[in-house]
Amino acid sequence: MPLVSKSAAGAANQNNGTEVSTVELLQETAQHIPDASVAFAKEIYAKPAEALLHVGTTLVTSAAMGAALGYVLPARGPAAMVIGAAFTIPVIVSGYGRIEEARTQIKSGVSLDDASKRLAGEAVVGGFDLGISLIGGVGGTEMGSRLARHESAIGSFGQTAQKLIQKGENETLVALARLKGSFSEAPAANIGKINVLANAKEAEAGAAALTPLEKGMFKPGALTRRLEQYSFVNKNIERTLDGGGGGDGMQMYFGSLHGHSRYSDGMGLPKDLYAKAAAQGQHVTTITDHNHAAARGGIGHGDARAKDQAGTPINTENPISYAQTFADATATTVNGKHVSLVGTEMGTTGKTGAEHGHTHGMVNPETVGEKAVVSSAFNLKQARVESNEAAHLGGVNHINLFEVPTFFEAIREPKTGLRSFIMRAVGKEPEPVVTVPDVIKYNDGDYKAMVTHLDKIVDKTGNTPIIQLNHPRYLADENPTTAAWARGRDYGQKSFKNQKEWLERFADKYVRQIELIKGGALKENPVDKVATGDLDPTSFAGYIDKKVHASPTFGRDFHFGEPVGNPGATGFYAKTLDKPGILEAMRERRTIATTSSKNLSGVMTANDKFVMGSIVDQSVVPSLSLKMQIDGVIEPTAAYKVKLWGDTKIGDGKLATVLQEKDLTGADLLQMAKTVAFDPITGKVGHNSAYYVEVHRRDPITANLDRMWTAPIWLEQLAGSKHTLYTSWVTGSGSQLLPLPGQQH
Repeated sequence: MPLVSKSAAGAANQNNGTEVSTVELLQETAQHIPDASVAFAKEIYAKPAEALLHVGTTLVTSAAMGAALGYVLPARGPAAMVIGAAFTIPVIVSGYGRIEEARTQIKSGVSLDDASKRLAGEAVVGGFDLGISLIGGVGGTEMGSRLARHESAIGSFGQTAQKLIQKGENETLVALARLKGSFSEAPAANIGKINVLANAKEAEAGAAALTPLEKGMFKPGALTRRLEQYSFVNKNIERTLDGGGGGDGMQMYFGSLHGHSRYSDGMGLPKDLYAKAAAQGQHVTTITDHNHAAARGGIGHGDARAKDQAGTPINTENPISYAQTFADATATTVNGKHVSLVGTEMGTTGKTGAEHGHTHGMVNPETVGEKAVVSSAFNLKQARVESNEAAHLGGVNHINLFEVPTFFEAIREPKTGLRSFIMRAVGKEPEPVVTVPDVIKYNDGDYKAMVTHLDKIVDKTGNTPIIQLNHPRYLADENPTTAAWARGRDYGQKSFKNQKEWLERFADKYVRQIELIKGGALKENPVDKVATGDLDPTSFAGYIDKKVHASPTFGRDFHFGEPVGNPGATGFYAKTLDKPGILEAMRERRTIATTSSKNLSGVMTANDKFVMGSIVDQSVVPSLSLKMQIDGVIEPTAAYKVKLWGDTKIGDGKLATVLQEKDLTGADLLQMAKTVAFDPITGKVGHNSAYYVEVHRRDPITANLDRMWTAPIWLEQLAGSKHTLYTSWVTGSGSQLLPLPGQQH
């Protein structure tokens, strides 16, 4: 029942039939809100039992309404928007009707003062009820969503209901789009654009097409990608997906995305390094020199690099060397045979010439005393060592930024320019054969400042730049024995206001790759086997659980003039072996990491339509039928182990586990047309998930074990997996429209 009696609003006075505008009435009402609020508070104080009963009834009914809708209603879908509108419209109509009623009363003789006081009292009571309904609706909606995800028959029914509604949403939206003529079904040739999160331009275009209400309900471009995927899946387009260049027009090329020349802390000129890699048959070679003045800090006089670098200024002193690297990359690229790429290695560093300020390999925690990072939560005997110094909390670790002509320089200390002055004085300054690049300086580790500049720049192909996370160290960065405020520092996470902003502004927009296999960065001589300590699948799984959409790579990270020198490789599943083709493969996350490009490679697909790296909307594809095509040297007596990994609830802190595992021989594999099929995986509405494959190959002669990892396929709610605050509120407040005993509406 109402907490304020109608008599409290005041008596009617004759007003000679004055007509008042809506604006005048609302202005007068607003002036009475403070007094009405005080009166309302006094009445609650005077009638506590009645007030508690009213609050309890409102909370229970709003929570029940929210729970019911949260249980059957998919989050952030068109159905949620329709339901929200259905509850909003009556409230708006009722409010407008009450204003018009007050205006009529004034015209009939009630004073403006009395009518506005009554409206103010009703507004205060209504606002109080809406606040209570918000609490109940939000809590109820979350409870209903959790029930729908519960591992029981109750959860099963909710999942079934939500999937049926999602199917109905998709059918309706496609029909409306066709009727409107604003949507064309996506052909197979354009499926790559469906697989990737919208880049900056696509996001802006998607946002511009949304109404203000839709902007609150959906992520920019989410509905468009959802409709395109639904159309593609249901057109039954025949499309062969294989690793040898089948109907999808793609094949696997091999190379590395990480290496250094004498322009920072490596050996050799870029043109010679590119040419050497091409001569050794590498398809893709990337030079990613450091972007800060201390890059050579760990190189001693006896280091082989010191002699090679003598007389050559570091790139921060002479940025023209960065532009020269682009010129050398262009000169050494032969489309169809070899692609030379240019990048910059960025991020907070120690003496980067000496271990990049951290340990590349694995160490025994018992041998490093208090500095060891021992994580019983991950049940691992080994961990990585990293400094916890407060100065590094802004942005520890490195990233590679690819094919951006602008040079980003990290500043840690004032530059004297003395070295550069001496070089010029003795005539050692390089001749300006290319245009000096634009230089942007940002504080070392301040990734937020860096991406603010990066947001205004495109790469050499005119697209959003691509970033790779280098040599990750998830166990150290998420070490539970470290104070909570000091965790999660890597890749600039602490330079953003929260994790959500880091994901939206940095990871979602730019990050596409993460190094899973390290390449022995500071080993001077070539090797014929990847060391076990250079494998880091835990960090790969860790960043997937941190909601980063990235595919695995091999980071050669060469420093001693050997751009190949290692059997490991990044596999690029690309349409063409040229710069646009390789960058597109990276942007679409179509990469693998293998310890031997010769012996082991392959491609994972889903439902014979989606390639590894795809982000598939769960409303379109409720379940995944995953296949793994395995390539390389297949000896009949070789032993293979194929593991399907899955993170079935991304973001819960629990890393991916092996869901299915198959042991077979090379003969078995040949009999299966080199393709391993897994049992279908059914996603859960409300949970985002990711699945990828690891393959082992044991050589029958040498007994050497090679390993490879594919990019994941993500199964997600592209529009979002949680109900908006608006939906929770209006569904909860909708309980006020119900004819419940003891309440007047």
